Amino acid sequence: MTQEDSQNQFKSMTTTLTKPIAAWHTAYETGNLEVDTQHQELFEIVNSLHDAVITSRDFSVLQEILNCLTNHTVEHFHTEEALMMSANYPDYERHKQIHDYLIAKVVNLLHKFRDREASITTDITQFLTEWLTHHIKGEDQKMIQFFQNK
Repeated sequence: MTQEDSQNQFKSMTTTLTKPIAAWHTAYETGNLEVDTQHQELFEIVNSLHDAVITSRDFSVLQEILNCLTNHTVEHFHTEEALMMSANYPDYERHKQIHDYLIAKVVNLLHKFRDREASITTDITQFLTEWLTHHIKGEDQKMIQFFQNK
């Protein structure tokens, strides 16, 4: 699959029919283009998941969106962690623990959903939205501020 194919698949997957649950605001911008772009993509994926739940999309669609969310989250956290390590960020270990916690929750949810032991609800999309906005406005803004003051 080419990068263009991957981007087209991402765009088609993140098209929503309902009102988005996760709205991007300029207040969330960190000033790092790569991090901000990844954050916006995560918002789009959460909105797609929410849309799929609200419109009762089938199991395979939900699973595909969850896989996309997991992969993008892991990729994004690796980006942030590499930035933190290269700058000797003093709060790296704590920030990474926060990342590891969310990854574990998302992977656990993905496995339970795949095994049909859990369903995806709007409570889950609400949790993801709140976690993402809280994390960006708190931890990520602190991290970027450290980079800018260095």
